[in-house]
Amino acid sequence: MAKSLELIFKTGLGKTKTLTVQNPILALNSETAQAAMNDISALKMFNVDGAESYAVPQSARYVERLVTDIFEVE
Repeated sequence: MAKSLELIFKTGLGKTKTLTVQNPILALNSETAQAAMNDISALKMFNVDGAESYAVPQSARYVERLVTDIFEVE
């Protein structure tokens, strides 16, 4: 199963924005994830329409994705 890490932020406009990391470290704890998200937010690198895209950290979660092929044309 493919795993990813979703970092969920509030934008400067109050909307929800998700940053997805593929193949993340799987042993992150709450403190480490929140510190990394605070660092991302503090960089203020991502700005859309005059508002910060990743302004306020909200949550972090691991997501597992299982894909089952039904058919595939070769």
